[in-house]
Amino acid sequence: MASDEPAAGRGYGRNAVRGIFTLAGIIAAGVLVWLAHYPNLQHAGGFWGAMGLLAGAGLVLGLSQLFGGWTKWGMPKISLGVLLLGWLPGAIATGWILLTVQPSGGWQHARLTSWSDSIGVLGFVRDIGLFPAAIALAFGVVTAFVFDTTGPRVPRVVDEPAVVEEDVHDYRDERVGTTTTTDEAPVDRTTTATRRVEIHDPAER
Repeated sequence: MASDEPAAGRGYGRNAVRGIFTLAGIIAAGVLVWLAHYPNLQHAGGFWGAMGLLAGAGLVLGLSQLFGGWTKWGMPKISLGVLLLGWLPGAIATGWILLTVQPSGGWQHARLTSWSDSIGVLGFVRDIGLFPAAIALAFGVVTAFVFDTTGPRVPRVVDEPAVVEEDVHDYRDERVGTTTTTDEAPVDRTTTATRRVEIHDPAER
């Protein structure tokens, strides 16, 4: 049971950090939504200013979860798959709808209205365009989804080949010399050769 306490402590700490970032995101998003009521929505400039503030509010909410450790912790990075398969179609749809429902006289308003009517989606675009603020806010959140985290840095363990220790032999001469002591007198091993000399007497002949 004692081994589970450090892991539980780290979990509580991460949840607290995420809660703090979430609160900060809510406060920042609330301020942006409050500021969005100031522009005049009856004019194209005011309309796009308000939509930009609302999209920023959604972006702040999404990033608060990212920086609070929503995924894997670590440094943020752009997820290419989410960018191409998720964000790009959403950006096209959001831009199409908002350009169509913006006040008359806005940039590309007449063209997008004509295209929507030609392909038979003008009624759908105007129906969903009744809530442009929600569309802008949702687009900001989706923009935050493009970012991901790399995860915590893990020390890389490299397996090095084992080094075979050489068989070292000690070649020192550790032979013990033995000295034998004897009290016997040295033996003279000199051999005396006896030479036989024959003397012949001439008288005996």
